[in-house]
Amino acid sequence: MKRKARFIKQLFLIGALFLPLGAIAANNNPLAPYESFLEPEDDIIITEKTETITYSRNSSGVSANLSVKTKYMNRRFGSNCNFQIYYNEEDRKIENIKGENLVWDFSSNLNNDNIFFDGLNVCNGNIKLIEVGDKASFQYDLKFKDVIYLASVVFAESRFIGKFTLTVEVPAWLDMDIKEFNFNGNVITDKKETNKKTIYTFTMNNVRPIKNEKHKEPSLFIYPNLLFVYKSATLSNGQNITLFNTAQDQYKWYDKLMKQTIENTDSLCSETKKITANCKDKYEKIATIYQWVQKNIRYIAFENGIAGFKPQNASKVLDNKYGDCKGMANLLRSMLRCEGIDSRMVWIGTNDLPYNYSTPSLAVDNHAICAAILGKDTIFLDATCEYAALKEYPSSIAGRPVMLEDQGKCILTHVPANRPKDNLDSTFISMKLTDKGVEGVHKRILRGEDKILFLYDFKDDFTDIVKKLHNQGYEGLPTDDNQVTLSGISSADKEVVIEYPFAMESPITKANNKYYVSMDIINRLISMNIETEKRKTNLYFDYKAVDSYSSELVIPNGYKVTHIPANLSIDKDKYKFEVKYTQKGGKIIYTRSITIKEQTILQKDLDEWNKDIEQLKSTYMETVVLEK
Repeated sequence: MKRKARFIKQLFLIGALFLPLGAIAANNNPLAPYESFLEPEDDIIITEKTETITYSRNSSGVSANLSVKTKYMNRRFGSNCNFQIYYNEEDRKIENIKGENLVWDFSSNLNNDNIFFDGLNVCNGNIKLIEVGDKASFQYDLKFKDVIYLASVVFAESRFIGKFTLTVEVPAWLDMDIKEFNFNGNVITDKKETNKKTIYTFTMNNVRPIKNEKHKEPSLFIYPNLLFVYKSATLSNGQNITLFNTAQDQYKWYDKLMKQTIENTDSLCSETKKITANCKDKYEKIATIYQWVQKNIRYIAFENGIAGFKPQNASKVLDNKYGDCKGMANLLRSMLRCEGIDSRMVWIGTNDLPYNYSTPSLAVDNHAICAAILGKDTIFLDATCEYAALKEYPSSIAGRPVMLEDQGKCILTHVPANRPKDNLDSTFISMKLTDKGVEGVHKRILRGEDKILFLYDFKDDFTDIVKKLHNQGYEGLPTDDNQVTLSGISSADKEVVIEYPFAMESPITKANNKYYVSMDIINRLISMNIETEKRKTNLYFDYKAVDSYSSELVIPNGYKVTHIPANLSIDKDKYKFEVKYTQKGGKIIYTRSITIKEQTILQKDLDEWNKDIEQLKSTYMETVVLEK
């Protein structure tokens, strides 16, 4: 029996020698469970992250505690990473910090001379790991003075997470809803009820990191996240309080903060009268005040106190000549009221938020603007967008739901949505052949978002125009700034017009008494093929738009047209490509139009998108042929 046992043991050892090396490595590799989900650039990963939310009460209100524990592991030799935890001392504090194999310190924008005080404090963590498989850990508590500040949780961060577990312990005395976004079957949910509390557990495995992909949607539209709606509570003294049961409750909280602003209206109105002295009617006063605030008040993010929801006094913003969105909106509101114009504070969530007021929560809003009301006309004013004209709404707020101040209650409405044609980039080029290539006139008209972006690049400095246009991709530019005409460069203007004498070599090739002419020198979207094999997200454009281009070529004497490329027409639900050639008299006329009808193209439609882009690209490669 002993000889037989020894023989079997020897066979086992010999067999082990011939096991695949990968199998042995997998058995000894603590990273093996995650490798199939990782990308080459993933170095230090999070093997496990747990977050636990608990609530407590006293006789004055409800508070919350978020306890976070994170375990890290090194994937390759000599890696390091940093992380930040943000808090402020007024409404949330960081406590009970512990860590292994890492260091942390604290910083504040209070110590940064280049940043206006925003009340933001940062716990900075730094991890340095040497060997593959080395581990580190970090844990802390975030204590929220008022429960409404703990508004949401996202199931992702900048690093891969092997297992993410969130536990929410809801006591019986707290009435709240938990709203799920983008779960799509990827998050396991569990609910256990007792007499004293309900425990919700959310678990997600192999969570891919938040990474940049070409033209991806905002992260909250992609990654699983939860929104907490705190409706009411029974305090320790038995008192029942309403939190954010409805949007009106949320507005009452905002309105209470607004009433804490105390204005010096005499000096404010005196300054306003000077600004509007030459205005003929209320519309002109609105436009003038709006433009003055855009140009004279510097926008700097300001998140000090009460989670950044309390506006600064308008008179203080005016005196300081800087403010955040709330302060600038409050200044506009106050100045307009000095002129007898009905003006209101407006709370809004920008287009990177997926929420609306059906879920009243502080996470719904991240911005504030102003509204001026004349009769039935409501004009929204976002002074942080320096180059937007009156009734010209940047993509960040266009179409977004808003909460409009209305004395003791609020009005829920929305900013007007933009149509594709509201964001226009229109180019016209006239061309005639020369010994050096082509020459003519280049004229470009920009409206909406394209106009705003163009003016942001210049920042009111219209020196070195040719250099700046070159940096923006303009072709065939002259050498002298004086040869370029710019009009509509005020934020009050609806469109910018750029015009200059045009000359280039590249659009034509000459061979054997033939000219081969490319009629499109811009080739919009030519590089917009989307790699789909590894892509995880939809294709997303920042705004709906129309890009139109036309060029005309004078047919030189002694030449005839021997080839005109075929036209192209692709009309889909979310985009449209059109290319057309015509010969009229002594000219070839080329027109091309690209319309982005909707901002999001689903991942399942990207193969079709790529095929259409290939057709557009092939059309760009075609040339008009002129023969002597």
